[in-house]
Amino acid sequence: MRRHQLSEKEFSEINITPFTDVVLVLLIIFMITSPFLITGSFKVKLPQSTNSDTEITKGAEIYLNDRNEISINGKIVSYAELYSTLQNEFNRTGTKEVIVKADKNVRHGSFIQLLDALKSAGAVKLLIATTRVETSNP
Repeated sequence: MRRHQLSEKEFSEINITPFTDVVLVLLIIFMITSPFLITGSFKVKLPQSTNSDTEITKGAEIYLNDRNEISINGKIVSYAELYSTLQNEFNRTGTKEVIVKADKNVRHGSFIQLLDALKSAGAVKLLIATTRVETSNP
């Protein structure tokens, strides 16, 4: 006795809906976390100022943290490598402007040493980044 009829076919399709759901969830997770991976690698607490400008320029961004480490484009460089790295950055951006983002706990001597190295490398305009603090006028 035959239990199956000849007209019945086996179900042989692959359901990709769960796979698509997983891929879309992973895409959303990567889109949300990618800015934190780029900017979160080098922590700098900028000093506060009530008179800071909000001018945006196209200069090279140099980070100096409280451990006296320098970062350009997410890459930690030493003072010896700073000249050549900055020259490459000037050629890439087409400007010799530099935005210095130094931690508020950086020692004064370290900051001056960085500014001197930037001037030696050919920086024309040095901008010091701060966070703007709103004050209430009495």
